[in-house]
Amino acid sequence: MTRQRPRTFQWHLAADGTAIKAYPKALDHSNPQQEAPKGLKYLRYATTRRLALADLYAVEDALDESAARYERVARAVVLTGVLGLAAMIVGWLVLPAIGLDGDWTPILRVTSIPVLAVGVAGVMFTPLSMRRSIDRIRTEGGLDVSEPKVLKEDEALALLHAPGTVSGPAIEGGTL
Repeated sequence: MTRQRPRTFQWHLAADGTAIKAYPKALDHSNPQQEAPKGLKYLRYATTRRLALADLYAVEDALDESAARYERVARAVVLTGVLGLAAMIVGWLVLPAIGLDGDWTPILRVTSIPVLAVGVAGVMFTPLSMRRSIDRIRTEGGLDVSEPKVLKEDEALALLHAPGTVSGPAIEGGTL
């Protein structure tokens, strides 16, 4: 599958077989009150087998697809929980309060409970499922699932400019 949008990161394979991912630090910047740091951030991943750059970009594509799927599932789960809660409020509080406690109100009350339970369970278990999916994709792609090591810029540049290091396409609009 060919990516249509520009990449905001660049993969490198060091001579020792480890993978290094470089991306702008501003993408990791979480406090809008402070100025974003300049330069690039480097993460070093251990690998479980010999990789090619295409393997690393395939992992990124699979992670993007998984994130899009997770976003759709998370929205559905939240919507299910909201619907269950709304049905519960309407069936237990609103309808009896306005005197419309009819024959179908007990059905609404009974069905609202499992719908709410499914929504709550989904909210609880979807992130765990997503984490497992990310770990599986990385493992199948040849990356060690342990946390990557953040490299200091001088250490990263020494690895990137060492003989035998192979680099992927440059970050659009960025330099390395």
